Amino acid sequence: MAEVFAGFVCGYLVALVGAPLLGITLARRRADSPLLARLMPEGSPLAAFVVVLHGGLVVACTGVGLVMGMALWVMRGAGPGAGSPNAAFTLLVAALVLAGAAPAFALLSRYRAQVLAAALAVLLLFGWLMPHMAGWSKFGSS
Repeated sequence: MAEVFAGFVCGYLVALVGAPLLGITLARRRADSPLLARLMPEGSPLAAFVVVLHGGLVVACTGVGLVMGMALWVMRGAGPGAGSPNAAFTLLVAALVLAGAAPAFALLSRYRAQVLAAALAVLLLFGWLMPHMAGWSKFGSS
């Protein structure tokens, strides 16, 4: 059960860090996109948009974190490696991040640095920190 809670916490961290960064990036790009210009008019407060964005990211990222926590719980007997207490889970997360980020990296040439930074942050939080957090937890111990 500690694995699932660690996944929830890591998902919340991704949402907490990702919402302001994504909001600022979208606000800077609203002049280039008619859709973003309609969603965020020039005089509208950026903080209101980031609050709404954060709410959506919290739901999405903590949901992903719960699923990843269940995957970590299923893989809890795997051995350590690559600086992680669960090498198989870290490789699974790396494969999922690569599968998700590679198309965005290839198609969005203007945003390659942001895509790479987000992919590395997700890999570090879910792939490396999450197994450590599950090991540090006293959740479920008597």
